[in-house]
Amino acid sequence: MNPISSLVFVLLLTVFPTQIFCQNLIAQACGYTSYKPLCLSTLQSDPEATSAKDLLTIAKVALKHAGTKAQAVNAEVKKQQGSATDEGLKQALSDCAENYGDAIDQIQSSTTALGSKKYNDVNTWVSAAMNDADSCNQSFEDQSVKSPITSSSTTFSQLCSNVLAITNHL
Repeated sequence: MNPISSLVFVLLLTVFPTQIFCQNLIAQACGYTSYKPLCLSTLQSDPEATSAKDLLTIAKVALKHAGTKAQAVNAEVKKQQGSATDEGLKQALSDCAENYGDAIDQIQSSTTALGSKKYNDVNTWVSAAMNDADSCNQSFEDQSVKSPITSSSTTFSQLCSNVLAITNHL
């Protein structure tokens, strides 16, 4: 490294140490995941993650986003239920509302477990929430109807996968 580059690097470290450290922490955490772009965009947009000092905080933020997405999918399902006319679609949406209600509860249990540093419990609850999303998706297949929530449900499962990957490194 030439002297000017070294000086610039040192200046950056002294002026922006927290930002550089946090971005490196986010990059490290997301490097463990299968859905790195989603992980990076989720965590880099969250002030709590960008100021995190440890991987546990990053995991909490990732879990928070999975919970928010579960709630959003559940709201989307309930909205779709109100306008559905096809009986098969109504049944699939009803099943999904139940599945995502359970997923929300399981993410809340995961949050409690993470706060207690019971990482195996976090993995169990997050995996169960992912299974609920899969069950929701299966409901549409069972009823031979097109799912109106495929994209949202996929994102929820990917967020959960990211949580599992990060938590496995705590």
